[in-house]
Amino acid sequence: MKTFCLLLLFALLAIVYAAPAPAPAGNDPTVSVLRYSSDQDLAKIQQLIIAQYEAAYKGPSQIHETRVANAVNPHYLNINV
Repeated sequence: MKTFCLLLLFALLAIVYAAPAPAPAGNDPTVSVLRYSSDQDLAKIQQLIIAQYEAAYKGPSQIHETRVANAVNPHYLNINV
């Protein structure tokens, strides 16, 4: 009985992993890997992405500066748990 259950489990796993992944439909987001060799190439890629965004949404995009996280000592927060 244990052998049968184990074989059934492997068969179900094989069926699940053999099923093709669903393709993105319509405007579903996709992930692309950007490759660049220098900072100038990266800046050019960023400008092209911003231009595509502005063309698609008919408005300027706002680029924000990177925020920096600071470590906080929990002792100074005065939280009583």
